[in-house]
Amino acid sequence: MPKIGELTLTSADEFDFRLLIKALGKGEKGSRTLTFAEASLLLEGFAKGKATRAQMASAMMLMRVRGETTAEVAGMVAGLRHTLDEGWSSLAVDIDWPVYAGKREQLPWLLLVAKLLASKGIRVMLHGDSQALPHRRHVESCIEALNITCCTSPQSANTALMSDNIVYVRAGNLAPVLDECRQLHQELGLRSLIQTAARCINPANAPISLRSYFHPGLDNLHQSICEVLFTNGEYHDASIAIFKGLQGETECNPRVSTTITVVNGQAEHTEVSSFSIPTILDGFSGAKVGQAELSNEILALLWREKQPYLANELTALMSRTMIEQALSSITATLAAVLLLLSRKSTMTEPNKNVVITAEQAVDLSLQCWENRFSPIDSPLEQWQNKEWLCAV
Repeated sequence: MPKIGELTLTSADEFDFRLLIKALGKGEKGSRTLTFAEASLLLEGFAKGKATRAQMASAMMLMRVRGETTAEVAGMVAGLRHTLDEGWSSLAVDIDWPVYAGKREQLPWLLLVAKLLASKGIRVMLHGDSQALPHRRHVESCIEALNITCCTSPQSANTALMSDNIVYVRAGNLAPVLDECRQLHQELGLRSLIQTAARCINPANAPISLRSYFHPGLDNLHQSICEVLFTNGEYHDASIAIFKGLQGETECNPRVSTTITVVNGQAEHTEVSSFSIPTILDGFSGAKVGQAELSNEILALLWREKQPYLANELTALMSRTMIEQALSSITATLAAVLLLLSRKSTMTEPNKNVVITAEQAVDLSLQCWENRFSPIDSPLEQWQNKEWLCAV
């Protein structure tokens, strides 16, 4: 049985989407994978109501059973980006921080890193889908404790960024089609490539974007997705950081060394490099018991306590090992972001900054956390002005 050859693509309004389903499902010998352009058109067609729920569900299942290709996932990312309101891309954001995994027991300590960066003038956009894995503790359920605004439109997000330098946006408010895809996931009881694609949207085209994964092999998939998106002009002048996150979330695990692969793309030229954040809690054990019951208010307590191990209110709720683990997660994650900022600054402003080492990043991370309330002599500001490096 001959395979269906490359199709002549039209606009989503005119295309017959049965052709894509036929290409995917025409028997063992006659079926084939979708091209980048075809996958993008399928997602756009579903968003516009031109591809039906049955067609989208069939395509998702056929790709899932066979195994999705890089071109198919990257095409879905492009399709999602094409459905976004143009207002999202006009936002001034420094760090794109997708938070889709949630954590099984722990609170999302990454929120404290994002809040610290925002307090120093670095603009952060968090986005996720708390309904995709409802049994996990998602960032969205914790943002109120730290007074982080959840916005539903580019206009409200811009207001929040102007005042607080940080915002959280639900995936469905970025691209409503993601809510429809989630409903299909739940109806079918299957995951799909859409859940990987959603993490890669980078709606505001931030120059730094984080990508976390858990299962082996997904690091290579994410790297390949980035390279395809740069090649096809979907990404511009950005550094994409890919790493195995703590319980899959975009937070570094302090118990192990974390290797971060960075895909840098500029003017159709892509380079791949890497660095590692060292183990912060070497030989550490314990601290998992009881963390599932921790209140979201712990985040606010940990944020404001200058001496957490001596704070009665905090120690009444958390053991010393829990506090140590939380602070170590903050240190490791902040160090990773500082290294990304350092490397990015040398690309965009080579005369302004110097690339720091991983050890220096950890040291700077500790100092930034300890001095997070200092209105003057901020270690982060000193580093940005090269003063901090002179003392290292």
